[in-house]
Amino acid sequence: MTEPKDQLQRDVERTRRELGETVEALAHKTDVPGRVKEQAHETAGRVREQAHETAAKMTAATDQAIGSLPEPVAEQVEKARRHPGALAAALIALIVAIWAISRRNR
Repeated sequence: MTEPKDQLQRDVERTRRELGETVEALAHKTDVPGRVKEQAHETAGRVREQAHETAAKMTAATDQAIGSLPEPVAEQVEKARRHPGALAAALIALIVAIWAISRRNR
């Protein structure tokens, strides 16, 4: 007599577990904002990964291009790569100088 009762108890527990899993799956499907956030997070991860890959490819291409330059030019380019702030300041100074000259000629 204990076997049918034990079997019935195991069936009830299995049914409860399956019902809980079904309810959890339905709750996940109806949680649209949560699913949108999850998908946005996954997409952002893929975009970050692609950006890193692209940056690595660009660095390799830049290194290859610099390697093909004459030695004095390659040295100056490497200096500019090590000090991008100095390069930016020089470009800004050049733009201001061109602007000032063009204003004077008017």
